[in-house]
Amino acid sequence: MKKIFLTLTLITVYFLKSYAQTNHATWVIESESPKAKMQTVKFYDDNSQLIYTETINARLNISKKKVQKALNRILDSLLTQQNYRENKNVLAASFKLKP
Repeated sequence: MKKIFLTLTLITVYFLKSYAQTNHATWVIESESPKAKMQTVKFYDDNSQLIYTETINARLNISKKKVQKALNRILDSLLTQQNYRENKNVLAASFKLKP
């Protein structure tokens, strides 16, 4: 019984690990220091290729669900609309910031 349980546990861990390694489109926020006013937001596609980057003169609080949802919506737009990537002030317009 212990061998069966151990085998099932190892198989489950293997599948969870392989699932966790799949690539997903994502965004990353970088700043010089935790209190820095300027931030650079980078968006990556499913292959971890940079598709858009913008530096803003504001501080985005990514712990807020509203900000996370807005960044996810922008990411979806960047992935589906090629002309959206050519705009240079996507974040400024979305968060109503001065470019």
